[in-house]
Amino acid sequence: MGSQALLTWLSHHDYMMMLAILVMSIGGTLVFVGNLFAIVYAFGQSVWWGIGVLIMPLFSVVYCARNWDRAAYPGKMIFAGLAIIGLFYLFLSIMAMTEAT
Repeated sequence: MGSQALLTWLSHHDYMMMLAILVMSIGGTLVFVGNLFAIVYAFGQSVWWGIGVLIMPLFSVVYCARNWDRAAYPGKMIFAGLAIIGLFYLFLSIMAMTEAT
């Protein structure tokens, strides 16, 4: 199921749309704040790590995974935010597909 079909399904279910906005906002905020912390931690370790995390999208995932002993705090926020977003998208897709059949 594509994103367009999912958005069409959500437009017909007001409460699910509100829930989707709330959950995706929480997940996005976790990823954003985790990235800010990862930028600070990466520049504290090395200028090159800091530039990589600052410039490349989601490079902070690689940084946090490789330097878990230093970057566990931002890593937990980033991974939790990505898990929330991914799992909720999967949940919405399954809901939309089961209702369509």
